[in-house]
Amino acid sequence: MKERVKRVRNLADYGYPSNDIAALSEKALEVTRRLTDLYGELPFSSKDPMGMLVDILLSHRTRDEQTAAAWDNLLKRFGSWEGVRDAPTTEVEEAIANVNWPEVKAPRIQTIMHQITEERGELNLNFLCDLPLEEASAWLNRFEGVGPKTTACVLLFSCEKPILPVDVHVGRVSQRLGLIGKKVTNEAAHNLLQALLPNNSRVIYDFHKALLRHGQRICVFERPRCSKCALTDICDYYKSVVVPAKQI
Repeated sequence: MKERVKRVRNLADYGYPSNDIAALSEKALEVTRRLTDLYGELPFSSKDPMGMLVDILLSHRTRDEQTAAAWDNLLKRFGSWEGVRDAPTTEVEEAIANVNWPEVKAPRIQTIMHQITEERGELNLNFLCDLPLEEASAWLNRFEGVGPKTTACVLLFSCEKPILPVDVHVGRVSQRLGLIGKKVTNEAAHNLLQALLPNNSRVIYDFHKALLRHGQRICVFERPRCSKCALTDICDYYKSVVVPAKQI
């Protein structure tokens, strides 16, 4: 993606707010550095790819603490992912009742588990870590309910592959900073933002976690807390919306 966008005469057509890809890349790295210094560097996940897939499927429109409780409850109640796979769907739904839409997530998780078992002969996704990134992404992205964000989370968090997940927080903060255009969808933002970063899983992970935490704590959806932000001097939203409002 990065080499391709360098050859595009008008990067605005791709969803970038500037034609200077080098400047945007420098800005993305500066944002990563400042926010990682502020919030601290996090280790990669200790969950294996199968456990991470369940985690991300549970997490959709659900708070982190609710997701963690539901994930733990599945293993406590059924003993293993095989136990979750083979349990009555109503019981799985009961075990994850604290997340949003358990009636959708329970059968979806079990269906994917059955499909993985049928294809691989076992309920194990560790092999994804040994595949080339594009092959691993294509394999995982085939399942219903597994989109670009879920795929990227599994492969980055558990396999340490250099692929960027973009959730609502990362997408919102990136747009306000001016790293991507205002109308870019989160799905399209995966490639656009990754093109600004080096092909390095540690940097990509730090960028994701930094913007995620900033979006949860400071750059929130309504009434962003700009007075507490460490990025106002390089933030397009602050310069174009907040500063003019103060001057009225």
